[in-house]
Amino acid sequence: MPHIVFESTSGLLSRLNFVQVMSTIHTDIAAAGHAQLGDFKSRVHACHATLAGIDPDAEFVIATLITTNPRPTGVQRQMAQIIHDTLVAAINAFDAKFWWQCCVFIESVERSSYLKTDSKHHCGVTLTAPQIP
Repeated sequence: MPHIVFESTSGLLSRLNFVQVMSTIHTDIAAAGHAQLGDFKSRVHACHATLAGIDPDAEFVIATLITTNPRPTGVQRQMAQIIHDTLVAAINAFDAKFWWQCCVFIESVERSSYLKTDSKHHCGVTLTAPQIP
């Protein structure tokens, strides 16, 4: 179950259609065979106070890919590249007259390190995620 957490400065937040960006990322990663489309959980956090270096006008978006199923490093890197390239394309689609940065971090979480309740599949019962055989 990949989670993607986006943190964005206000300038990029107001210009990017994050729902479309997330949809494209989900579809492209699933099409590459790296995850099931219905397993993605993505969200955007707005950053209200930011500073890049000493430039208070700089803009950035940081995405953190959090995976809970074991994947080879190369697959994680391919997933991160899709996220990065989609974000950069979305930023380049408008005329950005300001300094901006895009970063993607990769974080793996052991399945035994989280709890999950899924009312759709388990009638609201909280389960510890089983190990993948």
